[in-house]
Amino acid sequence: MESSGRAPFWHPAFCGGWILDWDGVLADTRLSFVPIYEKFFQGRRVMILEVLPSLPPDRREELESAMRALEMAGADQAEVVPGARDLLAWIEDRGRPWAVVSRNCRESIFRAAEVMGLTLPPLVFSREEKPVKPHPEALCRAARRLGVGAKDCVVVGDFLYDILGARRAGMRAVLVERGPESWSSWADVALPRVKDLVESLRAPEPLVPWEYASLDPRWLQGAWALEGRLPEESPLLGAVMEQSCALGVGTLGVSPEKTLSPGQWRAWRGLPPELMGCPLDEVVRWVCAGRYPLVTVGAPTPRALALPENPEGLYPILKEALGL
Repeated sequence: MESSGRAPFWHPAFCGGWILDWDGVLADTRLSFVPIYEKFFQGRRVMILEVLPSLPPDRREELESAMRALEMAGADQAEVVPGARDLLAWIEDRGRPWAVVSRNCRESIFRAAEVMGLTLPPLVFSREEKPVKPHPEALCRAARRLGVGAKDCVVVGDFLYDILGARRAGMRAVLVERGPESWSSWADVALPRVKDLVESLRAPEPLVPWEYASLDPRWLQGAWALEGRLPEESPLLGAVMEQSCALGVGTLGVSPEKTLSPGQWRAWRGLPPELMGCPLDEVVRWVCAGRYPLVTVGAPTPRALALPENPEGLYPILKEALGL
């Protein structure tokens, strides 16, 4: 297998920018929001910060005060998550820029850092900086300030909002300090502890990105080396393109002078109508950017494999091309 730093395989050790959650990844403050849910929401688990603006002013102020008191009490007894110091040492030894992005209040983050004797990075984003996770802008803003593209960033978190936010922002996601959850598979990789992440960074092995998790790594390695020429006149071009990506084809060829016809748009579910008549290569790049960001799209070359007009014929062609 190829180096873990070469697409389509990856490893967080090769990511350029690091965005870390605070509570549960760096600081253990033993927070429990159960009393908040019971007092303000009849025990219902809600996204508190998202619901907050809809509450009456006096109730909102009471809830904000209760949250701050809870977080400050946790900060006063904060302990460093095992492995967190080693993780930060690894990041800083390699000169990787990093930031903290948290839904906690800023005061509690700095208080906990003081209690633990942990040095914070120049970039700390708390709930005072809106929007907050899982809104993708919360992470994209951090990436811009780090000077690193979203595709080269990794988010390390211990909760749903971290992983969902990373997926929405087009970033790689590492889940730590969390047992199996219904959403654990949304992460690119899940590790039991921060200490396990550090061990993995010291001896990185190739990982399969989330979007290719269903593929055998050997198949993916072979398919990734293929260039497929899309059937530009087929009304099912969109289905062929998406199935090609799902099967791991790493390069798609499409003529730059072709445009997306109304018939192709109609069959290609989910495209906004303003893309009708747009250059076909731009449409393919737009779709890939959201779902298969590692795929290369360009003008077809003579070595390109002609892809079928119907996605049903795609697997046999790829299987033959791979000699399987």
